Amino acid sequence: MNNNHHGHHGHHGQPSPVEMKLISGTDAIVAGENTRLIFRPVNNNHPEAAVPLSIQHEAEFHLIIVNSQLTSFEHLHPQRNDEGSYFIDVTFNHGGKYLIYADYQAEGHAPQTDRLTLFVKGAEQQAMDETNEKHTAVADGLHLAIAAAAPFAAGAESHIPVTITKEGKALAAADIEPYLGAVAHIILIGRKDKDFLHIHPMSDSQFPIIGHTLFPRADIYRMWIQFKTAGVLHTANFTIHVKSSNAAEGVTGHSHHHHH
Repeated sequence: MNNNHHGHHGHHGQPSPVEMKLISGTDAIVAGENTRLIFRPVNNNHPEAAVPLSIQHEAEFHLIIVNSQLTSFEHLHPQRNDEGSYFIDVTFNHGGKYLIYADYQAEGHAPQTDRLTLFVKGAEQQAMDETNEKHTAVADGLHLAIAAAAPFAAGAESHIPVTITKEGKALAAADIEPYLGAVAHIILIGRKDKDFLHIHPMSDSQFPIIGHTLFPRADIYRMWIQFKTAGVLHTANFTIHVKSSNAAEGVTGHSHHHHH
């Protein structure tokens, strides 16, 4: 078990005394078997004290699990038990290294994302290499396309406009139902540095989903968009290449929350 508190910062870069610890479920995780993961938020300045979490986007704790190749993705919401810990039952389909991003806000602190690493026993997935740029996706018969006007560059405000069509007909903002208190949720993770960005996009008259973010560095980012239509949750994945730009120098944040 390797706890990587990489990205363990709030909005303004001060290290937070709070961290999400994985307190059980790490002994021997085997692919294909149900595992209960139990987490506890701990204030390292007061380790015995309870750490209440604020509800953000209809959940106290957003848990993102990806494999190290960034080809598998889950967005889960652990439940709180009476002791103030959070539990979730998961089954890993394949062995290998997994990254866990705990996205939460302790009361009185800025939102933060802690990164942990898990190792699962079993055969690793022989997955496709998702490094080629991929600006289109199909999810449940819906066709999504990133309609960016310019290449993505690190350190500059980036807009990620997305079109959605169904059977050739463009969906409008009114066709999208709120999901967890937002138009949609966009998660981006960099391949090299595993930078994590969680964006809550908007809609306008032209695009049903538009994300706004700042990429901290040049990298190949895997991107997942989760959104709802007609009561069904859809997840679409993309791969975007973010080039370097002079403005990126000096940007050191590992974990960026963009709440709109």
